Amino acid sequence: MKKILLKSCLLFLLSITCNVFSQWKYPNAENIKRDVIITYEVAYEKVLTEKQKKSPNYKKKIVVVFNKNKLIEKRFTNILNLEYFYIFDYNKEVSYNCRSYKNDKVAIKSKFRKGSTKVVLLDEPIENILGFPCQIYETTLKGEIKKIYTTKSFGLKYTKQFNTEGFLLKYSGISKYFGRYTVTAKNISYGKAPKSTYSIEGFTVRTKEEQKQYIAKREEKGNKYKELAKNKVGEKSPNFSFRTIDGRKIKSKDLLGKVVVLNFWFTTCPPCKKEIPDLNRLKKEFEGKDVEFLAIALDEEYKIASFLKKIPFTYEIVDSGSWLKSKFDVTAYPSNIIIDKKGVIQFYKVGYKSDIVKSMSYQINKYL
Repeated sequence: MKKILLKSCLLFLLSITCNVFSQWKYPNAENIKRDVIITYEVAYEKVLTEKQKKSPNYKKKIVVVFNKNKLIEKRFTNILNLEYFYIFDYNKEVSYNCRSYKNDKVAIKSKFRKGSTKVVLLDEPIENILGFPCQIYETTLKGEIKKIYTTKSFGLKYTKQFNTEGFLLKYSGISKYFGRYTVTAKNISYGKAPKSTYSIEGFTVRTKEEQKQYIAKREEKGNKYKELAKNKVGEKSPNFSFRTIDGRKIKSKDLLGKVVVLNFWFTTCPPCKKEIPDLNRLKKEFEGKDVEFLAIALDEEYKIASFLKKIPFTYEIVDSGSWLKSKFDVTAYPSNIIIDKKGVIQFYKVGYKSDIVKSMSYQINKYL
């Protein structure tokens, strides 16, 4: 009787264990002793231009690294310092959708969920990819039938948007920018990845709902800045008088008859630093013409001097300019302002803009 009870208990425990593994792990996940690195090739059906390949939406290749508890899927682009990746924590059943660009690092947290794209398991002979036997599924992507290949050899469930079992080794997708593409596992290797591989240290972590609220607040703030800028255009510029860090004394009344370009910035502002090379080109474009380029910094002179050793800024620079930002109602950085020859504000833009040189060049020429 005791043997029967013991056997029943063991079978019950085994069934619980199998149920735990069956959702996102399979029992053979425990066989993963080293980190596994798989490189996937991304092949687009249409030929992309070099310009398209410089887009943040372009997938150059995909690399997946995993152990028995965690997985990272990293998408590579041609943009320096830009990283997109997912991290999956199989113990907590939580994923993080991560974007990292220079100092801007955000991870959107969500629970594991089954893929929403419906598939049909085909009754076809098993095919091998990288030496691993694959089940073959079929799905329809915008009217076209595509095959999906997965393997249960690794012990983890990695299926992205597809409602399949196993670990994806080949699948198709559609980019709204570049059309159809196919992702295929091309190389596999094994090793010991550092713990930092699966880390989101230094990232701002938000839930999807928190991210929606953040975006809504940012849009509200952006609309506020746009309204402010709209109201400032057409106003008479406030009077000012200051010395640049080079000792030049400047008075607003002496600038009448010239177009005045103002940039409000500070040394630790990432978007301010990003636009400086563009502003330098803008200044060079108008050398010898009746245009004054003035940069109003919030920082003290010694901080600016240290900054300029690393990043040259060719505008004439004013230090400790908080009092000037108040005169022009500047509340966000960078801010760029153009004043015409009569002392009237004709251009007022808040925040970094990729086309800042073109838009400001057009406005300067308009009022020269």
